[in-house]
Parts: sequence; structure tokens; C-alpha cells
Amino acid sequence: MNSTLMRFPILLILGGTLLTAACTILPAQKDMTQFFILSPPQQSGHVTQTNSQRELSLGLGPINFPGYLKRRQIVTRISNDRLQLSENNRWAESLDVNFQRVLSQDLALQLNTPNIVLFPWYGRPKIDYQIEVQVHRFDTDAANRSELDARWIIKDGKSGQELFATESNISSAEAPADIAGSEALSNDVNTLSAQIAQSVKHLTEASGTAMKLSPVTMATASSTEVKEQTSHSK
Repeated sequence: MNSTLMRFPILLILGGTLLTAACTILPAQKDMTQFFILSPPQQSGHVTQTNSQRELSLGLGPINFPGYLKRRQIVTRISNDRLQLSENNRWAESLDVNFQRVLSQDLALQLNTPNIVLFPWYGRPKIDYQIEVQVHRFDTDAANRSELDARWIIKDGKSGQELFATESNISSAEAPADIAGSEALSNDVNTLSAQIAQSVKHLTEASGTAMKLSPVTMATASSTEVKEQTSHSK
């Protein structure tokens, strides 16, 4: 009886030793995580204007994102009511922050101005127009297409009066090497910025204010498609 009881600790020790040895033999799992960001297009060239014209100043934001996009996992839309979160592909930073920065870089290039203040701003910066964006959808689908649905408003920078409002529905085809859809989504942001820049240019011309503006260039990717745009101005 006593000898049987004495065997249990020995067996437990041997079992624990074997389990530890087995764990050390197993190879380490390779981390397959990849990180992606949105990026502005590579553009060159500079538009010169006369010294009598001043540079345009914009306030960009707030930019509001839906809750399903406030995560690091890259989202793919499987159907209208079903989403898939990638196990390995992630955004390198918060998507709404990345979106705002790239949109500001695109607008700076398209309107030839470095004077873009990002929301939230402090004090009372002198801005000509404030641009607010409400993103409804910003993802890729099972057919390897990206889609950006957003409503945006241009307000007078001084009075806050709404000058122009519209909704944009933009889509791009993913290239074979674009495994996370980040390039196609970047194209969509560039197309959105071109639409905003065009509207800002029209408002500036209508106001009769002399400002330094460059010709607005739409997204260079031929796969980018603007499906629908309805607008109204006040």
C-alpha cells in the first residue's frame, strides 16, 4: 500500500519532465502578421502663381468613422450584412487617423497649399473653409474591389455656414499584388480629395477671392470609379 502511494510522486515528476521536453522540441510559430497603411499618390510638379495671390487655408475635420472600422484588423465585406476580420493583415495605426492624414496630404497637393489644419484644432486659426467628412463605408469586398461611401460638407471657415454638401460613392479594383486592399483604398481617398478640391476651387472662384490654386487632378488609377454623386449647395 505504502509502496503504491510512493510511486505517484515519481510518476508525476516523470510526466512533468516529459511534457516539458515535448514543449521545448516543438518549433516556434512564425508570426504571419503584416501591417499596412494608406498612402498618398506619388506626384511631381509645382504650379506657380503671382505674388498677389495668397495661399488657401483649410480646416479638415471632424472625420467620423463607423464603429466596425475602429479596429486594427483589416475588414473584408463578405455580403451586405457580413464582415470578415483578417487574422494576419492589420492597419499599422488607427484607420481614421491615417485617413485624415492622407486626405490632408492629397488636398495639399491638389490645391497647392500647405495650410491645412487638422481637427481638433486649438485657438482660432484663420481658415477659409472647413471640411467635415462622415464615412459610412470604407472596406474591400469578396470581388476584390474597394468601396468608399462618405458624406462631406464644406463650411465657411469664419461663419460656419454650410456652403456645399454631397455624398460620394467611390470604388476601385484591387491589383493582384494588393493583398490587403490598401492601395485601392488609397486610390479612393485620392479620388475623394479630388472631388473636395474641385468643389473648394469652385467656391473660391465664385467668391471672387484671389488665391493660389493649382489645377485639380483626379486620381491617376484608371480602375477608380465614381459610382454616384448627388450634391446641393446653400
